Amino acid sequence: MNNVNIFRELEDLRYRKNISQRKIAILCDVKPQSAQEWFTKNFVDDKYLWIIANSEYSDDRFILALLCYELRLPSSYLNSLRKNREDSLADLIGAQQEDSESDVAIINLMNLLSVEIPNKKAIGSNSLELFDTGLKMILSATNILKSEGISVPEALLERREVNNARA
Repeated sequence: MNNVNIFRELEDLRYRKNISQRKIAILCDVKPQSAQEWFTKNFVDDKYLWIIANSEYSDDRFILALLCYELRLPSSYLNSLRKNREDSLADLIGAQQEDSESDVAIINLMNLLSVEIPNKKAIGSNSLELFDTGLKMILSATNILKSEGISVPEALLERREVNNARA
């Protein structure tokens, strides 16, 4: 399995977005020397990765790379980024289209799994469609939260509060 090299992805993000080590240090609330050491040693502590991912400097590629890194998914999943989206509405439309495609994949999977000897290639293909849908929805939700100035942890806490209020 080809695992994601999250440090290389961070370096690529810095290159794509022209982010200095100093900006990274300020963002992560560390001394510039600490950030400089990260890039000298090619290692950044995991606790800073989501801070960077939730910042205005991040992009879909880095967020997806971080998800793959944390979930130990193959780096080939990074290829599921098909095109750049321009705004939150485009994100939602893309997620809805992807969801429709996964509905077909779910029906196909139910049919495939109900036979005595299922076609493994077809199972794999339809399963990847479900994964693509999940990734598209995660990225869409993350981008919408970011555009509205809401962090993922803050949204999760608000969701718990709403659910507790209903109970």
